[in-house]
Amino acid sequence: MSQQLVHIPQLLTPVELIAIDALTASANFVDGKLTASLAAKDVKNNLQIEANNESLAGIQKIINEALKQSPLFNIAALPKSIYPFLVSKYSPGKYYGWHVDSPMMGNPPIRTDLAMTIFLSDPATYEGGELVIQSDTGTSNFKPAKGDAVLYPCQYLHCVNEIKSGERVAAVTWIQSNVKDPGQRQILFHLNQVHSALFQQAPNAQATNLLLQTHSNLFRMWADL
Repeated sequence: MSQQLVHIPQLLTPVELIAIDALTASANFVDGKLTASLAAKDVKNNLQIEANNESLAGIQKIINEALKQSPLFNIAALPKSIYPFLVSKYSPGKYYGWHVDSPMMGNPPIRTDLAMTIFLSDPATYEGGELVIQSDTGTSNFKPAKGDAVLYPCQYLHCVNEIKSGERVAAVTWIQSNVKDPGQRQILFHLNQVHSALFQQAPNAQATNLLLQTHSNLFRMWADL
């Protein structure tokens, strides 16, 4: 079983997006190839806010706080470690060709189980720039609303289509999950969704409590600590 692609609507609030827009406008961007692995350097054609930039640190702080407040992100990712966010910019002619993310990143390293893209531009303001993912169920294109995010397993080939006009800004990161196996993460995700639905109807019912118990016991069994 493979884990599905998860669209997280409105991960960032309008207030948070205004603050990120201001920080992005004052940031210094450099060639995105500086953070690409050997294979990705040949297909990566974008700009990124330079490392150790004050604006980048501010954006990372805002996003990390938003992640803590997102039930959907935490249920789907079961995060153990989150790589510091990168913020990329694509102007006309920029793109990121087909690639697979590095299996390990950072120092100390984390295992990259999941990747996440947070869209920081209004889709009506740029042409092209779709995030395209080849999963077991086919090819999916994403160009959601500003402030939305897409969470997806790192084993999939993916790309960012060339920008035809306008400008696309996005924040990206990689996550090591507390549950290594994508099929097990998918089962836990589905069980949590079913429990939430049952809880709305009958919070104290035996079946509701039994499902919560089952979810907890499986999580305990599969946790990668």
